[in-house]
Amino acid sequence: MGIKDLQAYLETHCSGACLSVDLLKISKSFIPKRRGRLPSGSGRFCLIVDAESCFDRLYGGYFSDWVCGGQWNRMLTFLSNLLQACQTANMELVVFFNGALESQKMDSWYSSQVNQKKKVNMVLRHIYNRGTPPPKVWWNPPIFLCGALRLALRQLGIGVAMSMDDHEQEVIAFCREHGLQGILGQNASYAIFDPPRYFSCQNLKLTYKGSLETKEYVMDEIAKSLDLNPNRFCLFAALLGNHILTEEDLYDFYKDLLARASQDAGKTIKPAPENIVRAVVDHVRSIPDITNMDYVGDAIFRDSAKGNKLELIAKLKQSVQYYFNGTEEGFLTYKPRLVHGNFPPQMMPSKGQEYTGYGPPVMNGSAPPTDSAPVKKQIKTRVGGREIELPPVGAEIMRIASERHQKGMMSPWVYQVLSQGEIKMVVTLEDEGNRELPTSMDLYRPVRQTVYSLLLNLNKLKIVHENQNRDKVDASGAAPKTFEVPIKEWVVRRVGSQKPSFDLVMAKPVDWKAPSIERMWLGQQADDKTRRLRAFLTVMHSDTPLMLNTNYVPQHLLVLCTVLRYMLECGRILQRHELDAFLAMSVSPLLLDVQTMQDLKLPTVQPRGVALAALFMSGVEVAQFANDVCGAPVPWNMVCPWQFFDGKLFHFKLLKANNNTSLVDMCDGQVEQVLRVERLRQAIMENLQFEFAKPRPFLSAAVYAGYPMPYGQAPGGPFPYRPAGMRSVPPGPEQGGRGMGYMGPQEMGPPNAGRGRGILGRSPVDGRGGQLEIAGVVVGSWGPNLSAASRGRGNNQMQPRVMSVGGPRRGGGGGRGMFYGGMAPRGMRGGRGMPTRGMLPARGMPGRGMMPGRGMPGRGMSMPMYRMPERPFYGRMGRGSVRGIRRPAVKARPKPGGKRKTAKGRGMTVAAGDKDTVFNDNTKETAGKTEEEDDDDNFEDAEDEEETTGAIDKHLMQNGVDEPEEVIKEEPASNVELTV
Repeated sequence: MGIKDLQAYLETHCSGACLSVDLLKISKSFIPKRRGRLPSGSGRFCLIVDAESCFDRLYGGYFSDWVCGGQWNRMLTFLSNLLQACQTANMELVVFFNGALESQKMDSWYSSQVNQKKKVNMVLRHIYNRGTPPPKVWWNPPIFLCGALRLALRQLGIGVAMSMDDHEQEVIAFCREHGLQGILGQNASYAIFDPPRYFSCQNLKLTYKGSLETKEYVMDEIAKSLDLNPNRFCLFAALLGNHILTEEDLYDFYKDLLARASQDAGKTIKPAPENIVRAVVDHVRSIPDITNMDYVGDAIFRDSAKGNKLELIAKLKQSVQYYFNGTEEGFLTYKPRLVHGNFPPQMMPSKGQEYTGYGPPVMNGSAPPTDSAPVKKQIKTRVGGREIELPPVGAEIMRIASERHQKGMMSPWVYQVLSQGEIKMVVTLEDEGNRELPTSMDLYRPVRQTVYSLLLNLNKLKIVHENQNRDKVDASGAAPKTFEVPIKEWVVRRVGSQKPSFDLVMAKPVDWKAPSIERMWLGQQADDKTRRLRAFLTVMHSDTPLMLNTNYVPQHLLVLCTVLRYMLECGRILQRHELDAFLAMSVSPLLLDVQTMQDLKLPTVQPRGVALAALFMSGVEVAQFANDVCGAPVPWNMVCPWQFFDGKLFHFKLLKANNNTSLVDMCDGQVEQVLRVERLRQAIMENLQFEFAKPRPFLSAAVYAGYPMPYGQAPGGPFPYRPAGMRSVPPGPEQGGRGMGYMGPQEMGPPNAGRGRGILGRSPVDGRGGQLEIAGVVVGSWGPNLSAASRGRGNNQMQPRVMSVGGPRRGGGGGRGMFYGGMAPRGMRGGRGMPTRGMLPARGMPGRGMMPGRGMPGRGMSMPMYRMPERPFYGRMGRGSVRGIRRPAVKARPKPGGKRKTAKGRGMTVAAGDKDTVFNDNTKETAGKTEEEDDDDNFEDAEDEEETTGAIDKHLMQNGVDEPEEVIKEEPASNVELTV
């Protein structure tokens, strides 16, 4: 039960007090009765929005795409439309976030996180089983939603504030302090506080007709529905249970109330939330005098077995006072700590001023002091039954952290660590049972550990201590002073646990020359900005020259590259094509095309893609934390996730990458995007010694052959960049001195068959149709897929291919074994070069390659019976045949008679004479000759079988063709039985 269930009771049983309203109409007709304390003094209709209870509304609704990592540009577009509608209707919003640690509410926070964890498990199970987005009833805030919302609201100029101690109390205090007209939230505590007006944020809807619809809770009507005097609301709320007087403390009281209610009704009343609310309302209504809380408490806890009665009465008094402090009457006598003000935050410097770090503006070249006096009072935290003092914090540092925290301009972890030495880690969308990927808690713990050290100034404290005790000789043998500080990280790991748990992360001095927190926050010298940026890059393990080169890493992609580099350096997490998917997504124009991305429908949702997106966004959250601690060397608008990430677009690129799609195709055929991806990858992988997770074969450089060459690039020469899947070739004589930029093809393994037919990958069956022939006779055919055939570049007409096994060779002499179709009917032995749609030319072919002269490397294709992409026919196959390909066994023996017999097994009987002809729409086949066209994709033939003696037993294709000059001896034109 608890106060949290009162909201649902009001909507269900007090429906007459919940009125549907249009906020824009209310704001247009608003006439201020008194001048509020707004900065502009415009007298607008201003509401405070409790972001904690309407994350889904601010995100844009219950869209299922949050599971892919969040669609941040669409969220920004929704907020822009909301702001435009509010401004047109003379309405203003102030969004209040929960940045308080709230140790006193840890149990309630933990229970809510457990419920979130259960929903996450159901979402992951749904994705594993069905591969579709989850239903909206399992909606969870995407990772970093709170931080992204603060950045988006700040960019749009909407007022932002963040709580420090108690969220509900500070929201109502902010509303009364600044004279706002109401609260937009979904918390029953606000109904008890009785604000000027109370609106529901769960029912908030921005319609296409230009209305902002929601429900308003009229407190006078609620009092009439409950038949309860408003001055008894505080006692009523306290007896429902909260973080002070818990439901366990009131268990015996509820049991007694339900027993008496069952006796009066003549039936058993179950302990449902609605029944408990009715029973508590009846009991509070029947109390003759509520001013004497000792008498009231004694009557309530008379038969309680939960602890000491005096202690429970004290909790009851404290709980009633908590709600009374939020009312208008109580606010006059009790004011919580309020430093919130100047909303929306105006951070633009005036003329002649310049902001650097977090210090005051520089005037006439003067600089403020870089150090501040330490605070004498030290914060204590309890760990393992003992109190540990946190290092002293400078007064100016604490003032800046407090001020920026309240304005929502800094990660809440900064103030929580400085004030209490603890942080809370919310539940994320990740499978803890997945052994392939670590959890975000474990992966980014070293980063947080380093940031804690910088924030608490442990390096400076250690240096000062060593300097002070350098000349002292301690003969007592005491242990040297340690500078390790434990930080509590509250986390929910298992659903079955009943109590909150935390991990202790030891912050210790780092082993590099770190600047002090005063220097990073208050330094105004020319080199202080460089110190801040170097500190941030060092924390993220990305302090390399190319990271500072904007030609390789633009400023808005710096956070993306640092997070990806950290993921690569800390283990075999990413695969090569997954890194390309991240980078191709970040440079795609679709990243900013909100409408296209909203209309895009993913064919499937993959669990690994969901896990990678969650892991990446957790890294972005930690990177923002590190950037704030280092004095914000990366501008805040460059940390916004819509600058470099979209969950649906990443999943779309990843689905294409999983089908062995080339980098050019992943970049939509734009070579300029390919160049940008290559530069980003080069900067990310600079000086890294690692291996990708589970490397898989990639397409060769042939897929780039149809695209224009970079400026000044001669055909056949080295490319200035190395595409995805290409290996680094060291300079050598066989490469002509080419280095890392060499774009020669690498050794290839069996290509992936892909998903089949679909927009994300090639089908394993050719879309143009074709036919299969054995010994020159067609035994199977399939029609063309015109829609698939027209998708090629330039809409060139692609012809059906022919798969030939055995039989005489066409286009210039006989041949042996499997015959690749799609080759021009001309005889060119040992041709030099290949067309642009074939394999890219490569010099230095040792041994048997794809083609004499400028063919493929010596080892060729190590794949089962797959067809190479379309290539011309260069005369007799000869040494141009591919090694490692076996053809089906063919048994041919002449028959003495002219009678045809049915073939056995998988074979069939055909006639080699001129009378028997098989016709197809695309080809005409006879036993002697065939007209055949181009081929494209790979096709798998029959299984390898042991070949027996026969007319062609000397010419078997086992490991390539050894003697290209030999041809198959043709048999007389008689009936032949072929068995395959």
